[in-house]
Amino acid sequence: MSSDERSLEPTPPIHRRIIVTSSTDTVVLKQLVPTDAPEYFNRVEEDRAHLSQQHGPRTADSTAENYPTVESVLESIVNPKIPNKIRFGIWDGDVFVGSNNLSPRGEGRAELGSWVGGNYTGHNYAARARTLLVDYAFNTAGLEEVFCEIAVGNEASRKSVERSGFKFNGVRYDHWVYTLHRSEALNTLK
Repeated sequence: MSSDERSLEPTPPIHRRIIVTSSTDTVVLKQLVPTDAPEYFNRVEEDRAHLSQQHGPRTADSTAENYPTVESVLESIVNPKIPNKIRFGIWDGDVFVGSNNLSPRGEGRAELGSWVGGNYTGHNYAARARTLLVDYAFNTAGLEEVFCEIAVGNEASRKSVERSGFKFNGVRYDHWVYTLHRSEALNTLK
């Protein structure tokens, strides 16, 4: 089957889908699988302007640009550019509200990245999902440190990671860098 003929039908899983839940929240992280492509694309399509906003001279989010079609989303799930990156959908019940990623960056470290659709901002979805992802990173993946890079000027994301216990660690290429170590998270995630 050529890539042009790929179907969005489920394919047999190579491994079990990772699902991260909490007993105290309705937000759930579900590892992206091929059948999530249409929902992911629909959220991007609805929010292209929100996902493309500039926060500085060279700091536009590239999510909208990266996914012009449902096929491009499917391709990114089936053949990821970074194979060891774990991509999650952020769900509240049956509603897909955004995405959260965990990208390994060296021994014991990973970068966390996220976006939430414009219609879903103001409900703390990013922070609620980040809590689940940090817990997964430290308690399941065994990481020692996680960090976020936020476009300088993106005040909402900056405030969100600070509320999640991340500490400012400097500026790198027009991005604020925030880190959280396992020992710090023990106090933050209670």
